[in-house]
Amino acid sequence: MFVSRNFTLNNLTIQLALPELSHAPALFELVKQDRSELSRFLPWADKVVTVQDEVDFIKMMRVDTANYRKLVLVVLVDHQPAGMVDVHKINLKNESGEIGYWLGQAFQGQGIMTKAVEQVIDLAWVELGLHRLNLVAEHDNHASRAIATRLHFTHVALLKDELKYHGKFHDLDLYTIIGK
Repeated sequence: MFVSRNFTLNNLTIQLALPELSHAPALFELVKQDRSELSRFLPWADKVVTVQDEVDFIKMMRVDTANYRKLVLVVLVDHQPAGMVDVHKINLKNESGEIGYWLGQAFQGQGIMTKAVEQVIDLAWVELGLHRLNLVAEHDNHASRAIATRLHFTHVALLKDELKYHGKFHDLDLYTIIGK
């Protein structure tokens, strides 16, 4: 297993690792267990209905990571998959990308994702050579928006009716941070 970053937080060992097929069953169980909460803000959660769906997703993300389209990492807490964090929409010409993440409910409220996103931002600057990162959060997703604020992203815009899912339009907040 390739681990990109290690850190400790509240006596927990956190690793950011490339997703392995062996992570699929645990990630699927997290999605299944937290489906109603995850799908409130992440429409893809309703589409992950089998372990094979998670396996297929991991395979696709490994290819996208190898081709510098995305950097997708599993958040491991004490060696247990707890969620994922990524940089997607990577544009090497314009040195930009967009941060995305999700975390199982059992792991929330401990600062894990804030620290994981902070580590991924550093990877984006140092390893990918990016200059700007965007973070898009549904307006009603206060926890996700709080991560952007804690990490000193600048609120750029409220995007009215930007996405339609679950039969209705949703507003998104766009944040950005400029590299060193």
